[in-house]
Amino acid sequence: MKFYLLRHGQTDWNAEGRLQGRKNIPMNSNGVKQIQEIAEHLQEIDFQVDFIISSPLDRAKESARIVAEKIGFEGNIIYDEDFVERSFGFAEGLVYNQEINLDDEKYGAESVDDVCKRAQIAIDKYISHKDKSILIVAHGAILAAVKYVLSQGALGYYDSSV
Repeated sequence: MKFYLLRHGQTDWNAEGRLQGRKNIPMNSNGVKQIQEIAEHLQEIDFQVDFIISSPLDRAKESARIVAEKIGFEGNIIYDEDFVERSFGFAEGLVYNQEINLDDEKYGAESVDDVCKRAQIAIDKYISHKDKSILIVAHGAILAAVKYVLSQGALGYYDSSV
């Protein structure tokens, strides 16, 4: 089984450094361009997958649709709630800075532990497809949790080197 991970293209909130979380912010024109460029590259290398799974948030859905169309994917894109972005609670919409501690209960954010548990649940749904390849199109925090789960903790949640 092969999993490929793709983060959605840029949104205005990304450009402003705002925490998006589960707010349904669409990609901006630069984000669409980013995904179109990735999709063209994937087409050039004849990238094929058996499944495309996407977060149901618009920025991921649109990213998945662009890639699917460009690579000639003929199946249905699966929209899975377990791949939605981490909830940042009351911090959603705030410009991120070092003073924001998402572990502080005042924000009501989903814990990293809970995000990783959700990632495990999500991966477990598809792990039985042993000889298949799966593209997951989602968000930074949940994809960090997916990397953590798939590596059985060898890649830390905050490890951005991969």
